[in-house]
Amino acid sequence: MPVLHPSLSRVAYARLLSQLQAVVGPLEARLLTLPFPPAFELHLRLKAPLLTRDLGHLPSVSPTPPTVPQLAGVSEGLGALYVLEGATLGGQVIARHLQRNLNIQSQSGSAYFHAYGAATGPMWLALTEAMNRGVAPEDEEDVIAGAQHTFELFHQVLKGVSA
Repeated sequence: MPVLHPSLSRVAYARLLSQLQAVVGPLEARLLTLPFPPAFELHLRLKAPLLTRDLGHLPSVSPTPPTVPQLAGVSEGLGALYVLEGATLGGQVIARHLQRNLNIQSQSGSAYFHAYGAATGPMWLALTEAMNRGVAPEDEEDVIAGAQHTFELFHQVLKGVSA
């Protein structure tokens, strides 16, 4: 993902967000259909609205066709959620880069990467604690399969992306 490339333009950044939205939007929509335990606070972790808001601050680009996530149940959904939430950690670095290089602030195009701001650490900790308590040993393979599937969705949509 070229988001940290020094030559990244606002148009290329908008294309990248469109590609991310093609994965995140359908994936979150699928997660919302699964009966997640309340400890995972799924409603607080949705990022597709942030991508929509960010794209509204950037040059218009053609939307990327959405992906169709295949998650068999809550355990695979937890793997997907783990990947989505793990991205918020690196998003802090990306948000600072966007501010420095493109003068894009969280309120003007980098809300997705800024996500939780100062609460990123506590949100990640809450997720990992919920997973440690809520994932039974017999479900671990399904969680891993969900994470792998999610990485593959991102790979398929983002391959060939350039700055």
